[in-house]
Amino acid sequence: MNEEITHLVINWITIEDNVVLVGATDDVRWRWDIEEGMSGADTKTIVYVTLTDNGKGISPSEQAHFHCLPKDPTRAIAMSNIIELFDIAWSIKNKQMSLEEARETYFGKVINNS
Repeated sequence: MNEEITHLVINWITIEDNVVLVGATDDVRWRWDIEEGMSGADTKTIVYVTLTDNGKGISPSEQAHFHCLPKDPTRAIAMSNIIELFDIAWSIKNKQMSLEEARETYFGKVINNS
């Protein structure tokens, strides 16, 4: 990948009974997918966060997962935007959004903390 990566784009949202997942890809991969006539959803997700409601009054647990190697240029941008991804996941949970509402609001949203 020779092009400069400047930001993340939300490309994955899943809402289940007790889990909210929000994932993102980099802007270069997103653009390639869109230029090919795709939706962006099939682009490699480089980072995703989950909120899991453990029930019984316990606050939801937060987890972040990365799919980039230590020297991969996507690693730094993925790690530097975790808070924004968690903020989106919390917003989805707190507003009790349906999957359709969450996708309409956040799918394709640019995340750039730099």
